[in-house]
Amino acid sequence: MTETKQGGPEKGRKAAYFARNRAALILATQELLGEKGWGATIEEVATNAEVAVSTVYQHFDSKEELFRACVLEAWEKFESWAIVAASSLKDPLEQLVVPMRLMFRLPTTHPMYSRMISKNQNELAPLIPTITKNLGLAMRKLLKAKVLDVSHPDIRITNLEAVILRIFLAQLDEQKTKPPEADLALALALPMLGISASIADAITTSPLPVDASRPVF
Repeated sequence: MTETKQGGPEKGRKAAYFARNRAALILATQELLGEKGWGATIEEVATNAEVAVSTVYQHFDSKEELFRACVLEAWEKFESWAIVAASSLKDPLEQLVVPMRLMFRLPTTHPMYSRMISKNQNELAPLIPTITKNLGLAMRKLLKAKVLDVSHPDIRITNLEAVILRIFLAQLDEQKTKPPEADLALALALPMLGISASIADAITTSPLPVDASRPVF
């Protein structure tokens, strides 16, 4: 759940208007974060969103709260899209891995989100546990179902999360590594979960269930 200012209207037309304004403010701020980064001011936010500064504070108590909400809402939208894409697959291991592979294609599929994260990597460090939470939960779900069966699972999950994050950030850094290279790096890391090298290779080279060669947002 993303942070939100308390006390806004709860129902009726006012609530819908409040929600629309908030969504427009989030979108305008996400664009600004991708261009100017965390150093952008509330005045610049208001100008970019074409609202008064007072309107910004009707929705968020501070610049930091607004910026965190922008990042987390972007991540939630991307993650939801990736999970829905993976849900069309029958193999639980593919369902686990496809969202990881789609992360590596964020600069193409969600370029605005990619710019926003790339521009603000240092400031986003405190949000990493939230961003990786569902990934860890998905791995633990497969461990509980015995699809994965390894010793020291918590350590393995933590290690794999770190590797995935590193591969992901490399994609944002002017895409110095290409998605197939990122998939290969993931394939080499998946055996930490007890996945055999041959299966890891197969599920990281199989066709993706969505077209990740063009923007979807």
